[in-house]
Amino acid sequence: METEAQKQHWRKVFLSDYLGSCDIDEGKDLKVVIKNVEVRKVKDPQGKESERNVAFFTNKEVKPMILNATNCRVIKKFAKSPYINDWNNISVSIYVQGDIKAFGELTEGLRIRTTQPPVGKPELQPVMKTVWDNAVKYYKANESLDKVKERYTITAEIEKKIIEEAGK
Repeated sequence: METEAQKQHWRKVFLSDYLGSCDIDEGKDLKVVIKNVEVRKVKDPQGKESERNVAFFTNKEVKPMILNATNCRVIKKFAKSPYINDWNNISVSIYVQGDIKAFGELTEGLRIRTTQPPVGKPELQPVMKTVWDNAVKYYKANESLDKVKERYTITAEIEKKIIEEAGK
């Protein structure tokens, strides 16, 4: 039987430079710190180019996120400023919401929780591809995650996934 970590999300085939709902495990939050927000030209699903606010994260393993108005309002509240220049070093929890109306239909999309997470060690997630792969390799070699846990918070469920991927 395949584990969740071995399954392929249907949207992963549509390669994207930006964080999407397929990059976050269902029912999980991705806790990150916004390094900065920039205005960038991005293309919508129909190929039309427009300027959008894009959040970049301190963890380079996490793809940048295009911010919609709802998510901008949450960050504005955390930063106590409407200016994106003031949105540096803001911690956020990103999750997938399944009932968002966009382009005339219901779809899933990324949302930022309205409560700010405490700042601490980042939580290791499969979306952090290089770090995740290194954690699996480390576990294969050492049958321990002690060194990884010095830099990342690892939940029991994530630890189980790493061990499964390591084939132990």
